Amino acid sequence: MATKKKLTKTQLKELRAALEAERETLLAQASDLDAEADIKQWRDGGFDDDPADTGSANFERERAQSLANHARRILLQIDDALVRMDNGTYGVCERCGEQIEYPRLEVIPYATLCLEDKRRDEHGR
Repeated sequence: MATKKKLTKTQLKELRAALEAERETLLAQASDLDAEADIKQWRDGGFDDDPADTGSANFERERAQSLANHARRILLQIDDALVRMDNGTYGVCERCGEQIEYPRLEVIPYATLCLEDKRRDEHGR
């Protein structure tokens, strides 16, 4: 496999800005979702003991908790990507050691695998 072109300083700067912006957005979303999932809020919300109301409230609370957890998982990946940027290993595939394609990083700036290795993962090879 031919070695792929390294990221330029401009590309790294753009990707860092994208990571930091996405990080701020996810922090706000996680905070909002945590507040939405707050059980005290649901108890004080005036729901009576109707099973349908209770079921709907539980579903919405669990949905908010799930989305907040997902946001936190992506935040961890973003933080890891920022650390890799700082130590000079950002954009290098963890599996093959080749440069991750810039278009892939534009879409998923916290990617740790090149497209070829990601496809192998998804197809179980």
